[in-house]
Amino acid sequence: MAVLTVLAILISGGDIRQPLFDLYQRLTPAAAAPSKAQVVLIDAPSLAAVGGWPWSRYVMARLTEAIASRGAEAIGFDFLFPEPDRTTPGLFADLYPELPPATAAEIRKLPSMDAVFARVIGRSPVVLARAGVDQGSVDAVGADAPLPPEAQFAGAVPVGLPIYPQAVVNLPLLDGAALGHGLVNGPKDPDGATRRVPLLAKAAGALTPGLALELVRVAEGEDGAALISRAGRLQAVQLGRHRLPTDAQGDLALRFRGLPGSAITSAADLLRSGVPAKAFAGKIVLVGLTAAGTSDLVTTPLQTQTYGVLVQAEAVNAIAGAGGLDRPDWAPLLEWGLGLAMALAAWWLTPSLGLRAMAAGAVGLGVLVVGGSYLAFLRGLLLDPTPVLGPGVATAAGMVAVLFVEGRRAQTQLRAALDEERLSAAKIAGELSAASEIQSGMLLPRAALRRVCGAVEIDAVLQPARSVGGDLYDAFMIDPGRLCFLVGDVTGKGVPASLFMALSKALSRSFLMRPQLGLDAALDGINAELSRDNGQMMAVSLLVGVLDLADGTLDLVSAGHENPLLVDAQGAVRELRLDGGPALCVVEDFPYPVERHALAPGETLVCFTDGVTEAQDPQGQLFDRARAMAVVGGPPRPLPQTVDALVAAVRAFEAGQEASDDLTVLAVRRL
Repeated sequence: MAVLTVLAILISGGDIRQPLFDLYQRLTPAAAAPSKAQVVLIDAPSLAAVGGWPWSRYVMARLTEAIASRGAEAIGFDFLFPEPDRTTPGLFADLYPELPPATAAEIRKLPSMDAVFARVIGRSPVVLARAGVDQGSVDAVGADAPLPPEAQFAGAVPVGLPIYPQAVVNLPLLDGAALGHGLVNGPKDPDGATRRVPLLAKAAGALTPGLALELVRVAEGEDGAALISRAGRLQAVQLGRHRLPTDAQGDLALRFRGLPGSAITSAADLLRSGVPAKAFAGKIVLVGLTAAGTSDLVTTPLQTQTYGVLVQAEAVNAIAGAGGLDRPDWAPLLEWGLGLAMALAAWWLTPSLGLRAMAAGAVGLGVLVVGGSYLAFLRGLLLDPTPVLGPGVATAAGMVAVLFVEGRRAQTQLRAALDEERLSAAKIAGELSAASEIQSGMLLPRAALRRVCGAVEIDAVLQPARSVGGDLYDAFMIDPGRLCFLVGDVTGKGVPASLFMALSKALSRSFLMRPQLGLDAALDGINAELSRDNGQMMAVSLLVGVLDLADGTLDLVSAGHENPLLVDAQGAVRELRLDGGPALCVVEDFPYPVERHALAPGETLVCFTDGVTEAQDPQGQLFDRARAMAVVGGPPRPLPQTVDALVAAVRAFEAGQEASDDLTVLAVRRL
């Protein structure tokens, strides 16, 4: 399924790189690794425990203290605090103008919750978010000019970085207390999916790091980062020991790993002190809102819906572990160079290759190129297989078209002969199909066998080795007290055997249904009639039985046929050995003996042709009688199950090989 998906993407054309790289991510998610990022979610349980959003700054201060006290190296909020807290004393006093002036004045003297939160931010390694917006955005109306970001960038500022004329920031009281500031603008691809995070951009005139980059900088105690550019185009950002590949817009492509469950904590658990004291030691903690109704929903290559704070956590892990994806400048040169080489090879080799060799070569080349791209992806490189495969496939297709035009001339000459051969084959197939239907119609179906006699259960299966065959079976009442049944096998297979089988069956029923004839006399008559005018020297083995329904007396005559098996009511099996004589049409006037046995109530007589005992496995071993006895024995079961089990065992033994002979099984059970 994965290979078909890759081929479908390649054939679809257009901009296929991104869907193909997304497929790589889904085929092999990055191996789980210890998460540097820890996410604290303000989720539905948190809102149920504390109250609706937004929370008071006092609660946010408690939450920040709880995170910092558990050893967090940096704390980032994936949302902004642009407005004063609703529970600020001054706002409270303004809501109640009927308060006495003295009381209102006392209330206004109380410290604001924003001030409490700012003091906690100042004591903790907190990074606050800010968002770049376009000029005149309503979100930035009335906002003060933002404080310059703390991160310093060395190196020339490259062209191509996103520029946001204005920025939405937090309250100046809070912004001034934070240890760092980072942008939370998340670039989305045209299909709406998030595959990258910004490492830096210009916002309100200042070069500002992304939130994830700023969190890692603060956690590792770095003053700033170095910009690595080539020809004015950004190549990478160097933060301490981390070299982070970027595109020209300063974005880091993520290989999504997913976060382990241990890396996610509910804010409700923190506020209840339900988290161990050093749970966040060495961690970078992001706080995000994921309760129902939040607008911070994003799509990634692995998830159709997730939250932005989780993507920021993936970015922190990628930055701290140098796990981003890189498409280097030399990639297009390598891809198109290999594509040109493939085109030349296709032009040179296609005329000398057959269609199979061309198909095998194309498949092998596709597997090699796509496999190489996939292996490069696993090592963090984005190499596009389309420029490699496209020219070669196009050249090969053109050459094939030229060769096809030339081949049409020869095809036109051969088509008439081929059509005639097909017509002849269709006629033969139709005749064989009709012969098979006629032969099947001569045999009693299984349902009709069950209605032959109410005192006896009968079931049979015949499977020819070809479309038609030479096996036969029959069962009928000679008179109200006697049941006759028979199984036969004509020498050979195919149409001649089927014709002789039809004659044998018709003659057998004609002689055996005469009550005045004894069983031995009937066999003599059948032998004489079949032997007359038998120019093809065909023979037929035949086993005939007559069961007296009153006392179970069973008269059997075997003309060169396989001995039947007798299964008693407890499932014990034995071979019923018969003296018998040669197959019919072998010796004229042979006196076939009638051998008398008894069939007790509940006992089953299983008769079959040599298509059972002489069936062969791939190593040439025979199925033999012992295996047949093992299959039909055992606990009593319905007769059709016994017959089907023997047939299925033979076919399983043959292991899919073509059957060497027709196979017939007939079973009779006295009720």
